[in-house]
Amino acid sequence: MTVLQSVRRPRMAGPAMAAALGLALLPGLLAQKPMYDPPVATPGGLNPRPYLMSIVRTQGVANVTWTGIHGPYQLLQKTNLADTTWQAIGDPTTNTSAQVALQDGDAFLAVTGGDDNYVGVQFCRICHKSTHATWTNTLHATALQTLKDIHQDKNPRCIGCHTVGYGLAGGYQDETTTPFLANVQCENCHGPGGRHISDFEDPSLRPVVSISAAICGGCHTDAHHPTYDEWKDSLHAQVNEHVSSGFANSDGSPNTGRMMQCGVCHSGAVRVALINQAESGSPQPTLPSAEDAAKFGIACAVCHNAHRPGPGPGGEVEQTRYPTYSLDNYSYASSSDLGSFVPQYNPNIQVCGQCHNMRGAKWTDTSRPPHHSPQYNMLVGQGGYDLGVSKIMTHGLETEDQCASCHVYAYDVASPTEEDPNYKGHTFLPTYEACVDCHGSAEGAAAFAEATKVNIINRITEVVGFLNSWATNKAPAALKDKYGALSWEYNVAGVLGNPAGNSAIKGPTSAEQANVPDAIKQARMNLYLVQHDGSFGVHNGDYAKWLISIAKTNVLTELAKP
Repeated sequence: MTVLQSVRRPRMAGPAMAAALGLALLPGLLAQKPMYDPPVATPGGLNPRPYLMSIVRTQGVANVTWTGIHGPYQLLQKTNLADTTWQAIGDPTTNTSAQVALQDGDAFLAVTGGDDNYVGVQFCRICHKSTHATWTNTLHATALQTLKDIHQDKNPRCIGCHTVGYGLAGGYQDETTTPFLANVQCENCHGPGGRHISDFEDPSLRPVVSISAAICGGCHTDAHHPTYDEWKDSLHAQVNEHVSSGFANSDGSPNTGRMMQCGVCHSGAVRVALINQAESGSPQPTLPSAEDAAKFGIACAVCHNAHRPGPGPGGEVEQTRYPTYSLDNYSYASSSDLGSFVPQYNPNIQVCGQCHNMRGAKWTDTSRPPHHSPQYNMLVGQGGYDLGVSKIMTHGLETEDQCASCHVYAYDVASPTEEDPNYKGHTFLPTYEACVDCHGSAEGAAAFAEATKVNIINRITEVVGFLNSWATNKAPAALKDKYGALSWEYNVAGVLGNPAGNSAIKGPTSAEQANVPDAIKQARMNLYLVQHDGSFGVHNGDYAKWLISIAKTNVLTELAKP
């Protein structure tokens, strides 16, 4: 027996494939049932049809697995692809796996799901009034009109991403037959709502709520708008393995403390749960399962809100949750306390600064250097030991969209192709093309940036040399004799004192840190803020130089002491 296996949905006649609903982010439910993550991004958003995932043959049995958003599911087979009918295997099931006895001859397998129907936003708005009201101000609400404007509203290659359920049973057909399914609506992202409105009190029938980027990626893709394709190649698409390994306890249960400490900015599932808590006023968040926390990176929904326009001009296009420009200092102090997020949450801080901040670091800290994320603080020239200056800014003050100006710089090409697509800036890699208006040319900006980096690196290296000299000559004997050149470092020595990153190499213990002068602690924090910013002065050269100059003065003063 030969089994045909495909991870993509089969294109075939037969029963309607996968229908609706059943994964809602409800208290007590999420931890038991993972969020749906489409295995394939498809045009139109959430495809309600199930996907055959694997078929593994073991002697006379095939172990079949599939995924879908709602059952009951029915396995089907036929012995020849030319057959017009499929035969059911076993009874309908709510499981997503089965064993199939193999017989002689060829067989091809498929899976179908429960029937459902699309109902349109006019039903959703009955209960979700406020969400509907803000959605009407987004470009999603007029998506079909954008096709009409370019005379492509009859083009089947375009319609799927500008209407609800096009090409699926009960989906959009044309504006005369199904006008209520025009534009990008709730059911594009949440799946058909027929079952939900038939019994809206049944939580198992509630629409899918998932932050999977694949739901957005089916439309925000291809050579014309490759946002999803770029994002997949970015670090935002991943959850750092070192971080994610701690999201589960030894028994597999969620490690909520680790989620609150690291997941706030490393896991999209955790981040969105906390945003939902802040916006709903709930006393505590409904954190995701350990599996979901580790699976979903900083996906689209972390920075964008499909339900409402973003703040500021152009918000209906960007739909960002936060502005792209702010000047107030911000430093989120991570904690394992479930109630720690909301009191610190500030939606007025620009979108990148929400996570790319110094994470509560202070010069009095002794355990480890500031987190590798102080880019926002460096950009707006605040946060270091800076003798109380209010702000020292270069790009932070003068650049209209701050981080996004260079890191989400988008441009179009004359005739986009897969080999030469448009660029939407969602690799988040900086481009010097964004610097032309101020610096004259991309080449000139690149040369200026490289010169700035060399200058700042040399300044850091000089002060580290002074710190090493203090450590080996002026440090208290209790430190000098035990730690040598590391006498100035944090307990977990950073890259400046421990370039190889050897975890066995430590600086003074917590108790011994009391013997490190305050001036040295202030100096080391300033150096690490500039080092961990990663731009070496490009984000804010004036502030970087100011922090390093204070560090240098501090260390030289300590060296001059008898």
